[in-house]
Amino acid sequence: MNRIKHIICVLCFSIIFPASVNAASLDIDSMQLCQSCHGADLEGNKMLGAPSISGMQEWYLYRQMKNYQTGLRGIHSEDLSGQVMRMSILNFDDAQLLAISRYIAQLEPMNSERTVQGDLVTGEFVFQHCISCHGEYAEGDETISAPKLTGQNDWYIYRQLMNFQKGIRGQHPEDLYGKQMMEMAEMFNEEMFKDVTAYISILDQQSETE
Repeated sequence: MNRIKHIICVLCFSIIFPASVNAASLDIDSMQLCQSCHGADLEGNKMLGAPSISGMQEWYLYRQMKNYQTGLRGIHSEDLSGQVMRMSILNFDDAQLLAISRYIAQLEPMNSERTVQGDLVTGEFVFQHCISCHGEYAEGDETISAPKLTGQNDWYIYRQLMNFQKGIRGQHPEDLYGKQMMEMAEMFNEEMFKDVTAYISILDQQSETE
């Protein structure tokens, strides 16, 4: 059933946003493209494995789409949502990818519902290993290519940590940042991934009160 849903999503992409679309029209068309999987407000869709992308950093959006295009990401047999993403943008040129990234980045980030439960004390301990790259409040750091984590769907953060640990993501020899995450993920277990995910979910609230 999930595979069928993914196939339907791919068909929606190809119908709504054919590869021949003019780059100048992307501001409007990109919303329709992304809504088919990522939701009406780009808030994410757990059923399709599509994360929240509204307000995500432009440079990170562009880099990940290039990773999908070049096969650094989205080619593992167990990464069904990644395969869908890769197929949907495979024929886009750089101008189109940049326009999509720029458009999504200027959207208002959506508040994500907390769905992953974990021990916050352990989560804070695990997160100490993340601060040097992702920042004290998981705000990200473009200078070292570390993305923002706060505001992201917790189920997606947890899933990606598991993907890194299992080698579903980050295994390509040219994915240097992915390899760093794989090495980090090997230090912890599944329960600790839940703990740190739950902790990241409350960092936005902490940053507002301090």
